[in-house]
Amino acid sequence: MKKFILSIDQGTTSSRVILYDSKFNSIDSVNKELTQFFPKNGWVEHDALEIWHDVRDLLRKLIKKNKLSVSQILSIGITNQRETTVVWNKKTGRPINKAIVWQDRRTSSFCKKLKKKGLEKKIQKITGLVVDPYFSATKIRWILDNNRISKKLIQSNNLLFGTIDTWLLWNLTRGRSHITDITNASRTMLFDAQKNQWSNDLLKTFKIPKSILPKVVDNVYDFGETKLFGDSIKIGGMAGDQQAATIGQACFQPGQSKGTYGTGCFILMNIGSKFKLSTNKLLTTVAFKIGSKKMYCYEGSIFVAGSAVQWLRDKLNFIKYSHQSDDLYSKANINENVIIIPALTGLGAPHWKADARGAIFGLTRNTGIAEIVKATLDSIAYQTFDLVRCMQKDSERKIKEMRVDGGMVNNNNFIQSLSNILQIKIILPKDSETTALGAAYLAALSCGLIKSTTSIEKLWKSNKIVKPKINKNKINKMIQKWHHAINKLIKFS
Repeated sequence: MKKFILSIDQGTTSSRVILYDSKFNSIDSVNKELTQFFPKNGWVEHDALEIWHDVRDLLRKLIKKNKLSVSQILSIGITNQRETTVVWNKKTGRPINKAIVWQDRRTSSFCKKLKKKGLEKKIQKITGLVVDPYFSATKIRWILDNNRISKKLIQSNNLLFGTIDTWLLWNLTRGRSHITDITNASRTMLFDAQKNQWSNDLLKTFKIPKSILPKVVDNVYDFGETKLFGDSIKIGGMAGDQQAATIGQACFQPGQSKGTYGTGCFILMNIGSKFKLSTNKLLTTVAFKIGSKKMYCYEGSIFVAGSAVQWLRDKLNFIKYSHQSDDLYSKANINENVIIIPALTGLGAPHWKADARGAIFGLTRNTGIAEIVKATLDSIAYQTFDLVRCMQKDSERKIKEMRVDGGMVNNNNFIQSLSNILQIKIILPKDSETTALGAAYLAALSCGLIKSTTSIEKLWKSNKIVKPKINKNKINKMIQKWHHAINKLIKFS
């Protein structure tokens, strides 16, 4: 009887479940788009119940579609949009507030107060993170402050917090497992990244009761089992989406780097087993902990990447389908010096300007749709350049190549632009769905289908390598113009 691994990939814009065979070939997948809520400027929300119902229904659909018996499924892996915050009533299983998404900026004033109190260095020293609305801690505080029922539920020990991984696991196990993994915990701004535990000091700072927090475990663990689809299926692996992609890209050696270009863009560089703070406004976060092996990484976050293409499509109506941006890029006049900074939900690393908003520089009467599309795609490459430069300074290592994945890597002109601006090799893997694949690998490690990370390194294969086609001197001039525009925007903000 054939055996399979199921991977749940719950992202910012959609939920997906992928079926892998025992050799990690993707057999089938099902997905569903997720409703986005924007109740106020800078606010982004999801319906946590919709997320759970979608994932449950997708699992049922995939199992039924492929005529699987539950005994054929060795294990389930979960990967998720990180930092997105759910607080729910343990008795009813219902959230007390809509899930506050990682992109949400509503707590920016609270973060400014923390900085004024001089808490930024202390928080970074404990968590490796900068003070920003991006992370879960201020979102939890906001939900507790804005829901009257929260105090009563805390007193009766009936209030729970979780990022999306924990929320899905709790529902899959019918409330038996209130657990998160170390990578998701490290993104809450409440976790001591060196001691591997919730920080009592930070819990006091944010006035968050420890009783609502999940148990923190390794990425490979017995997370429990689900009996919702017949007999029990073990859940054996869990990681936040960017760390799962790092595992899927087999970046297990110090210096290896990957970039995921999805809704946002996230560059992670493996820095080894020692916790080291960035002096260039990058994040230090847990890459993974598998058995006795724990690795850290520097991370840089671009809040708007693929969502900038969605903006071109859905708000400006410049394109009907996202893939059309590739063709329009080719038609753009290269002599037009249009620069777009798509800070639609603020600027991430290395600027961390939560209140910054997007801008367009250099418009002329010759500027058309093609030029704006090109400038939008190039902006993601310029922002990547800024992150890579910071990583090289912090690590004192030269990044010579980058493994990339995510929806945007299907855009050939964007990938060439990325290689040109970074002046390095860009490598696309054979299996581009590295986030879901990373979760599948973790599940496979838990059930003994594979034995170690060395096995994953052997499984990884490249599909395409893109090299720079523009000389460094010309690129340097373009980068100077980019930095001039960024500085203007920050000054204006």
